[in-house]
Amino acid sequence: MREQDTVSRFGGDEFIVMLNELTADKDSSRVQAGIVAEKIRSILAEPYLLTIPHVDRAEPCIVEHNCTSSIGLILFINHENSEDDLIKWADMAMYQAKEGGRNRVHFFES
Repeated sequence: MREQDTVSRFGGDEFIVMLNELTADKDSSRVQAGIVAEKIRSILAEPYLLTIPHVDRAEPCIVEHNCTSSIGLILFINHENSEDDLIKWADMAMYQAKEGGRNRVHFFES
């Protein structure tokens, strides 16, 4: 993430990423946000190697874990909408991504 962006854990396995200083052009901002979201989704999809220690064996067990992510996006300019509305709409977009097959990015459409 860039220095001017914000990443926050919203709860459980949900996070909020706020990209600041995108272009003023809505279509260009949409492309930029989509690229960042796809990068995040792609990085999270890389396999994780987890080490699980065994009490009765000296050698731990190594397990490969694959993670998927469903990402909901919303574009906003200035403070035209409330924070609660923005979070609600991003959450709706995330659930639309899940309903669309999971492991995908979906923009909120009003």
